[in-house]
Amino acid sequence: MRKTVGTLLGKTVAGAVQLRGKSGGQALPGLVVETLIPGYLGAMLKQLPDGVVIVTGTNGKTTTTKMVVELLRGNGKRVLTNPTGSNLTRGIISSVSQQAHRSGRLPFDIAVFELDEAYARQFTDVIKPRYVLGLNASRDQLDRFGEVDAVAGLISDTMLSATDGIITNADDKRLSTAGRTASVPVTYFGVAPKLLRYFPRDDELVAIDAPTPVLEAANVPLAVELLTFKGKEATYRIGREKIKTELQVTGQHNFQNAAAALALAHTLLPDVGAAQLVEQLSSVKPAFGRGQTFRLRNGSGLQLNLVKNPASFRQGLASYLTSSTIPVMIAINDHVADSRDTSWLWDVDFEWTGLGQHAPVFAAGTRAADMALRLQYDGINTSRVEPDLEAALQAFCELPGDKVIFATYTAMLHLHATLERKAGKAL
Repeated sequence: MRKTVGTLLGKTVAGAVQLRGKSGGQALPGLVVETLIPGYLGAMLKQLPDGVVIVTGTNGKTTTTKMVVELLRGNGKRVLTNPTGSNLTRGIISSVSQQAHRSGRLPFDIAVFELDEAYARQFTDVIKPRYVLGLNASRDQLDRFGEVDAVAGLISDTMLSATDGIITNADDKRLSTAGRTASVPVTYFGVAPKLLRYFPRDDELVAIDAPTPVLEAANVPLAVELLTFKGKEATYRIGREKIKTELQVTGQHNFQNAAAALALAHTLLPDVGAAQLVEQLSSVKPAFGRGQTFRLRNGSGLQLNLVKNPASFRQGLASYLTSSTIPVMIAINDHVADSRDTSWLWDVDFEWTGLGQHAPVFAAGTRAADMALRLQYDGINTSRVEPDLEAALQAFCELPGDKVIFATYTAMLHLHATLERKAGKAL
């Protein structure tokens, strides 16, 4: 009865949200069900024969989850997931209620959920995951998490709740150390020592006296290792095989995320060859708002990228700011989902980017003025400071040539919805 009533309630609330034409709101059905039908989530997920897998960490959760899901589906698994990145418990409940039959039956084999670092522990109190993938730990939303050690503690607790195995980042000392204390098998992914400088960890991002420190390689065996990358091409070592591929996802950070996805998929699909997994990975497109490109009516392309902390912003700038002639818009909101505290912007180094040398730079969102001030301290002048996202986007889209936007979470959601209305689906 609980499964049927909760599912029908979730579907009804979701339908009402759609009728009102509200963008976002993916978590509202889950919030209502969570409040009125206690125990719904646990009862639903216990139906899955292959159990639950969690992907958590500071950065890369949505893209990595998408990769894992598509690899599993490509090999015949029916996978339940939260595709828009709504990763609190209520977001998971929303996904479950929308994808279940009206009777409350879940027609899936396995669930792969990305989970917010803080709420993952709440989730694991309800149902224990078979496997947990811990991606990385860095400072993120200080008003919610505190400093990086607190973030790492949350992720480590989630990893240690796994009943069958842990997959984690050998190059993140905070997580790899926690992995060594686990009572279940631990699988490591990582990058070749020569590539470590492209993937700085939190301590290196804030190193004042050593902006380019000597990075130590992990001293553990790697199930999957990123050996090289250039453009969209990457080479991975899986076991004894070296496999080269070309990815559709963009951004150098996603080469590392792909290594994580391959490590988890190889664990879940032990009978599938490594070469087949890598080939399937090459067809995965960018996740929602993470490097997606829209074709505008004037023929130009606009790329939308989520940034939410110093590490993700640095990786975004390194990956997507391909020249100093490309127009840039930085959209910073300070809603709860973004972090009310935007002081993290002062930990992002903009000086090296070439921003503002030859192309216009827009600052937008509720903290547009704060963003413009931050850029000014690095000698970068903004050509427009516009708190209204709609007005900023309209003016930005009218600029000639390809363009790029960096946006915090709620700003990204707003811009994504507007771009889908005006420009159609992402490429």
